[in-house]
Amino acid sequence: MILTFDYGDVRYFRMARTVFGRAIYWTGVYVVDGLLVDSGPPNLARDVRRLVSGLAVRQCVTTHHHEDHSGNHGLLAGELRITPLAHPSGVSRLALADRHTRLYRRVAWGDRPPAPAAPLGERLETPRFRFQVIHTPGHATDHVVLFEPERGWLFSGDLYLAPRLRYLRADEDVYAMMDSLRRVLTLEPRVLFCQHRGRVERGAAQLRDKLDFLVDLGGRIHDLRARGWSEAATARRSARKRSFVAAVDGRGFLETELRAGVFAKP
Repeated sequence: MILTFDYGDVRYFRMARTVFGRAIYWTGVYVVDGLLVDSGPPNLARDVRRLVSGLAVRQCVTTHHHEDHSGNHGLLAGELRITPLAHPSGVSRLALADRHTRLYRRVAWGDRPPAPAAPLGERLETPRFRFQVIHTPGHATDHVVLFEPERGWLFSGDLYLAPRLRYLRADEDVYAMMDSLRRVLTLEPRVLFCQHRGRVERGAAQLRDKLDFLVDLGGRIHDLRARGWSEAATARRSARKRSFVAAVDGRGFLETELRAGVFAKP
């Protein structure tokens, strides 16, 4: 399923695999002046092929290597002769097939085939727009965002997602994420274009809310650990207070993260 939203010069295509007519997990791609921002999950390859063939796409940029964002890079390279651009640390990741055992990822997005990619520089240009490319690790080590300063646009990938996180992946670095949020906040973006939520107004305020949430959550966790609580007990208490949800595969993402020491740094 693909839904289309027009935001003036920017078009958003929200997409998801459906089961019995219901979307499993929404993600999306943007097209702005011939630039495709991400390529969507591999299990929607046929839909993305039809979509891209009618959009005069000339370039593709990767916000990060996760399969719901880069799953059709091979299609772009093989059929449209477009080599996607990615942060240098992501180029080698994209060259390898991304196969995983997590049930929710197999069901929601599928396995990403290997794909060629070229390294991004600090600037990315289209005929009408000039974007700053900003490395924003945390959600992924190769995560980048695109900032268009004249319009205050921030194509934020998965940097934002929501002001209050409901879960965290096991490989996320929350401290790097907070540093990335602080760095992007200095730009004072006016509008966010989030891959999962579409256009988000009051961009800087929304990013600041997320940063404040993470700082507050980290403080609460450190307080509980200082009082002698175990990581497992701290995770359960934090999840209960914040209403975090369990993963499709039956394990709470936040609980998994805390046991791995996501807020272990002083």
